[in-house]
Amino acid sequence: MRELSTELAGDELFGLPPEEFVATRDEVARRLRRQGDTEAARRVKALRRPSLSAWAVNQLARSQQRALEGLLVAGERLRAAHQAALAGGGDAADLRAATRAEREAVAGLVSAALDRLREAGHPTTETTRDRIAATLHAAAASPEAADLVRHGRLIADLDPSGFGAAPGGPGVVPGRPAAAAAGRPAAGAEVDGHRATAAEDDAAARRARRATAVAARDDARKRARLAADQAVLATRQAERLGRLADQAEREARRARSTAAAAIEAASTARERATRAARELREAEDRVPADH
Repeated sequence: MRELSTELAGDELFGLPPEEFVATRDEVARRLRRQGDTEAARRVKALRRPSLSAWAVNQLARSQQRALEGLLVAGERLRAAHQAALAGGGDAADLRAATRAEREAVAGLVSAALDRLREAGHPTTETTRDRIAATLHAAAASPEAADLVRHGRLIADLDPSGFGAAPGGPGVVPGRPAAAAAGRPAAGAEVDGHRATAAEDDAAARRARRATAVAARDDARKRARLAADQAVLATRQAERLGRLADQAEREARRARSTAAAAIEAASTARERATRAARELREAEDRVPADH
C-alpha cells in the first residue's frame, strides 16, 4: 500500500478512488491508534465510503473549483432574486434569468462529474446523474449545502428539499461543522419557490418545444405535399414524353419504310430509263440511210 500520512483522514481521504477508500481509512485509523490518538482513530474509522454520486461531486471540488464556485454564485443570485420576488419588489425576468443560470451551471458540472466517473471506470446511470444534479441543486439552494459541497467531503447525496442531512447525519463528515438548522424553514421556502420557478420555466420550455415541433411538422407537411405534387407532375410529363417518343418511333419507322420504297422505285425507274435508251439506239441503228 502507498505511504500514507494522517492528513488522509481529512480532505485527501475523500479524493481517493472509491475502491481505495475503506482500506486507506482503516490503515489511517490504525496508524492514529498506534500514535495514541484514539479519538481521531475512532472518528476516521466511523467514516463511510461515499456513494459513487457523492464521490463524483467531491471530485468537482478538487478539479472544477472555478465552475463549482460559479454555481454557488449563481445559487446566491437565485436566492436573492427569489427573496426579492417574495417581497414584491423583484423582477420576474431577473428571476427567470437567475434560474436559467443556475440550471446551466448544474448541467455543466453534472457533465464534468459523469466524465470523471467514466475516467475512473465507473458506470454512469440516469440514477447517478439525477443524484449528482440533486446534490448540486441543493448546494445552489442553501449556504449550508454549499459549504458541504465546497469542501468535497460528502459521504451521501444531498436533497434539495432538505439541503442534506442534519448535523451529524449521513451527509456530514464527522469533525466538519454543519450550519445551524434554525434557518432551514426560510431556506425551505426558498427551494419551494425555486422549484415553482423551475416548474414554470420547464412548462414554458415545453410549450416552446411543442410550438417549434408543431411548426416543424407543418413545414414538413407542406414540403411533403409539394414534393408529392411535383412527383405527380414529373410522372405525367414522363408519360407524355414517352408517348411522344413512341409516336416519333412509329413515324420514323414509316418514314424509313417510305424511303426504302422510294429508293426501290427510283432504282426501277433508272433501269427502265436505261433499257429505253438502249432500245432507242437499236431502233435508230435499224433505220436505212437515205441516199
